[in-house]
Amino acid sequence: MKTALLSTNAWQQQLADLVLSLASDRFYGHLATACRTLSGCNSVLVVWLGHDHRPISLYSEHTDEEALKSSSLWLDGGFLVDPYYTLFKTKAPEGFYLLDDVAPDNFRHTDFYHRYFEAMGHSIDGGFLFNLSEDHSMMVSIGKSDEQPFRADQIEALHAVCPILSALCSRQQSAASGEVNFSAPLDKAFRNFGKDHLSARECEVIQLILKGHSNKSIARLLEISVDTVKVYNKRFHTKLEITSQAELFSLFLESIALVPFDADIDPLTHYLELRQR
Repeated sequence: MKTALLSTNAWQQQLADLVLSLASDRFYGHLATACRTLSGCNSVLVVWLGHDHRPISLYSEHTDEEALKSSSLWLDGGFLVDPYYTLFKTKAPEGFYLLDDVAPDNFRHTDFYHRYFEAMGHSIDGGFLFNLSEDHSMMVSIGKSDEQPFRADQIEALHAVCPILSALCSRQQSAASGEVNFSAPLDKAFRNFGKDHLSARECEVIQLILKGHSNKSIARLLEISVDTVKVYNKRFHTKLEITSQAELFSLFLESIALVPFDADIDPLTHYLELRQR
């Protein structure tokens, strides 16, 4: 921990505040203050991730109407295509990650990126992943709106404090976990989306598109040609009667939001049946 940022009086005071606020509702506010000191970020979002429940928002500084709408979009199903949630699901090592380092190549052009990250007013994004147990992690997302990238010393400091913040968040969450209301995971619904209407390969392509992969990236991951990916694109657009990725994302969110509790069904089929009633 040689970075100068960690030797400042401000950081040392904030670390003391974090320790003293453990097991209280003030903890995450102090965590946000520490993140701002170390990174120069404008906003902080803390979410608890688990394999047996939907993500649970623990702390947010987004209060305007557009940001609140985007937060609801994320919690209602958008998280399934968020690169940081993918890190959690793939059991990535805990640490600090820049969005552009973990997102698929076409992510900044997706409808999800425009409707969530841009709507939050972010131009630069990063986030911590703290692995609290085998089944639970915490995501601490930090965003900047000034279009100035994180400096090298800031990134160094964020990496350096990760073990300390992870240990404190683990202690904090273990004290508060009894107050959480669990609900069904949506990962199964994500995997099932469109399976009654599309081929297995078309569903794979859709899942990768929703996560932000370009045709070239999809071709590489599925070991097929770019032209074949385009064929699958054309097929599912025709079958789903949509004309754009924005329409695909809206259809996905609307379907996911209505899926019954832990049901092993195609959310799209359920959504279309409800619409016909």
